[in-house]
Amino acid sequence: MKYIAFILLLSTNGVDIEKIKFKHNGDNCSTIAEKWVDVNMKYYNERDGNPKYQGWYNAKGQLLLGWIC
Repeated sequence: MKYIAFILLLSTNGVDIEKIKFKHNGDNCSTIAEKWVDVNMKYYNERDGNPKYQGWYNAKGQLLLGWIC
């Protein structure tokens, strides 16, 4: 079975959507999205010394909002 997950990222230009396609290998869509986040994002307790900016960020500095399967 094939799935498509939409990863929602917040940037200075608004919300960006990254589409990932994958084949079912026993995991559900949410588990696959979590694995994608583990590989492609880094968690910060604070950004620029401000704890209000904690969260998962990618290399481009975009904040993870969530995903839709």
